[in-house]
Amino acid sequence: MKLVRHTIGATLALLTLAGVAGAQTDSPYIRVIEQDKNTLRLDVAVRTLVPNDEHAPLVNLVGAIHIADQSFYDDVQAILDIHDAVLYEGVGGGREAIPEPTERDAEAALLTERRIRFLAVLAAEFRAAKHADPTSGDDLATTVPPAMAPLVHAALQDGWGAPLQIRSDPRFDIVSLGADGKPGGRDSAADMSADEIATEPRVITTAEATKGLQRDLADALGLTFQLDGIDYSHPRWRNSDMSIGEIQHALGGADVPAGADDDSGPLPADAPENLKAADMLFRTLSGDSFLAKASGFLLKMVGSSPTGRAMTKIMLADMLTQAEDLLAAQPGALADLMKVIVEDRNAAVVRDLKAVVEDEPDVRSVAIFYGAGHFGDLEKRIESELGYEYQSTTWVPAITIDLKEAGLNAAQVKGMRAMMHRMIKTQLESMHND
Repeated sequence: MKLVRHTIGATLALLTLAGVAGAQTDSPYIRVIEQDKNTLRLDVAVRTLVPNDEHAPLVNLVGAIHIADQSFYDDVQAILDIHDAVLYEGVGGGREAIPEPTERDAEAALLTERRIRFLAVLAAEFRAAKHADPTSGDDLATTVPPAMAPLVHAALQDGWGAPLQIRSDPRFDIVSLGADGKPGGRDSAADMSADEIATEPRVITTAEATKGLQRDLADALGLTFQLDGIDYSHPRWRNSDMSIGEIQHALGGADVPAGADDDSGPLPADAPENLKAADMLFRTLSGDSFLAKASGFLLKMVGSSPTGRAMTKIMLADMLTQAEDLLAAQPGALADLMKVIVEDRNAAVVRDLKAVVEDEPDVRSVAIFYGAGHFGDLEKRIESELGYEYQSTTWVPAITIDLKEAGLNAAQVKGMRAMMHRMIKTQLESMHND
């Protein structure tokens, strides 16, 4: 029991690093698969929900994970960018959107780039499933749920209203001829293609400069931190979360005046235990604690070898598939904290989605970009309170682990994963008996 108590802080920190994602091994929101004998992969779900009311928008639950391969964030960005509105998690809020270009050609070029990126993701899905290049928009539409087909067909036009060209000679590409609709050209008349866009790194303008345990873990494992991989600077994107002050209030802390700074310093000794747990978690993730500094040192050690990085990724992936049970089993004050972190924040998302449904008839598609651990409760709320029903799932690869490159074989990995599962089971049993 004492061992479990000592590991609670580290467990909470590690699971929150990855977005409090996951549920059971057969979770509909996150999974670990053996891609082949040398490759293990963590996938995160995009869940499509359709409304009973034809006037309400399509909703996609797009799973977030706070550390992942850069390719995951590229794919997710492309999916998010085609939605009319994006509601995203971000405790603390306050991120200011950067206005879209107001000049017509610049706006059209940006829209064209986003649509080509999205279609390129679908083309890769089609190629993986069919072992051939797509030749039409209809081919690309087969890779998404039927409810999302209108989004695909809308993306088949560039920002100037001309059809995007899907080419296969001499190799596959998706091309816009620019503002003038003619080959070649300069500035707004220049052609845009998937090949060229793929070689140009996306510019992320909203990543925070401060270091924290999440970035430390990402750096150690050769992964990308979410704020460094996703561009949040779109006016259609909205922070749909609780502030730290609201979380403190929900946990029994003092009221925080509107507009006040959430960072009020260390808590008093007589603060509620659940509030102390929240404070410990936030300070660990920000790097402002002894636990964070010690963890950062250990992570540098882990990241010093390919084998250490691969083994840590495998352990992280397996923990994520059990995260919902691990978090739900936390005792006492930590259980209150987990309820707020998941359920109270989900209530805020549903409130914002309801406002979009009721007040913004022009919004025909909404993406909810949240840690997948929220989705079990959130999906039930959206179905029961707003009249939606689940239609289908698309899986996005989040972390791919090359076992051969790391010097591991399938038998070693199988044994290590079996040990991890036994450890998690023992920890869960200890928590339930506590």
